[in-house]
Amino acid sequence: EDSLSYEDPLLGTRTLRLALWYPSSEKSGADVYYDGMFASDQAILEPSVAEGVFPLAVFSHGHQGYAENSSFLMEHLASHGWVVAAPDHTGNTTFDGPDRQTEIYYQRPLDIQAVITEMQDLPEDHRLYSHVSTGKVLGMGHSFGGYTILALAGASYDPEKIASCTENPEGGFCSTMDEEKAALFEAGFFEPRIGAFVAMAPGDEDLFGAGLQNVQGPVLHQTATEDQPEGSEADLIWNGLKDGDDLRVILEGGGHQSFTDYADLLEDVSLDAEEGFRIVDAYTLAWGLQMEGETAVASVLEGSTEVSENCTLQK
Repeated sequence: EDSLSYEDPLLGTRTLRLALWYPSSEKSGADVYYDGMFASDQAILEPSVAEGVFPLAVFSHGHQGYAENSSFLMEHLASHGWVVAAPDHTGNTTFDGPDRQTEIYYQRPLDIQAVITEMQDLPEDHRLYSHVSTGKVLGMGHSFGGYTILALAGASYDPEKIASCTENPEGGFCSTMDEEKAALFEAGFFEPRIGAFVAMAPGDEDLFGAGLQNVQGPVLHQTATEDQPEGSEADLIWNGLKDGDDLRVILEGGGHQSFTDYADLLEDVSLDAEEGFRIVDAYTLAWGLQMEGETAVASVLEGSTEVSENCTLQK
């Protein structure tokens, strides 16, 4: 674990807890990593770093989540040669309560931008110094984190939605909206250092509307049938992307938590949790490798190599 601080343009210094996963040649002799909820069966605490320079992936957790919410995926990427960085979105974690105020909607993308800056400019005494590639980053997020990723991908906010906040400031996105915050949303949060985007069960489509057409993908849009069935917000987001390079992976029988470590704990769905993890792992890693220029994953992403009979691809 690390931490970082940056300046919120409106509210001053903001501090984030940061979880890091990275490749190591160590397999034993160190403490098992415990994230406060689960003990890992793969990750160990503060091992030495393997030789090499590794591509960077960043992850944004969902509403009332925490950095390690999808540790199965973080560990899979690290085991295949990636450094993964995931912050706690301060004020929107498991112990912060259910309220979402306007500021968290702009802080979340700024948090991820701050993480990328931190990881690409590490001090010499950091164990990962000289091990993190300064090339394109893989951006990933689940649920509210999926919203975060779409904002970073360049989705522009519906100006009518922003304007309506002054008329209906009851909660959520509109709760504390003012002219300064509105200006941040109007400017947008496109992050050019991210080369490929993974949005898992994203929400808040109404904040973007037609602005989804401004996404500068490619986006891997992962959804689940028992979470967002046909005709729901998942379809609205997919239909709004309008980019031939995007890919949708639908987990048949999966739920909202099929993308988190809580897949078999918080909901009862027909998709086996481990099978869901395998699908998410395979397509997310392939998406990142494609960004890195790896051509061998084309058959997976095109569907000619089947990953599972429990998922469907859409182009």
